[in-house]
Amino acid sequence: MFALKKETDYAVQLLQYLNRKKKTFVSLREFSEKSGISFWFLQKIARKLNLAGIIEAEQGVNGGYRVHGSLKNLNLYKIFEIMEGKMAAAKSKMNAKLNKDIIKVLQKVKI
Repeated sequence: MFALKKETDYAVQLLQYLNRKKKTFVSLREFSEKSGISFWFLQKIARKLNLAGIIEAEQGVNGGYRVHGSLKNLNLYKIFEIMEGKMAAAKSKMNAKLNKDIIKVLQKVKI
């Protein structure tokens, strides 16, 4: 059975929250308190999203994270790749087809 890891789920939640805040920098501590997600786990997630260029970071008193650009064309598969890596190569033809089908569906889901 295919399931997204918590890390990917939380990344989507963080991105949606940052997107609602528009261009304002948001501290991870703020989001952690509102969402109940561990601050330390969010740091790991934010680092991956930052390295991928999806969000940007600003240090200092008014710092935090915000969306870099637009999420308009960002799909769930891209977030999946950033958080979990590319889907593993399938060992059978049936699994290979299933992987392709899953990827197609994830690519259609916009963040």
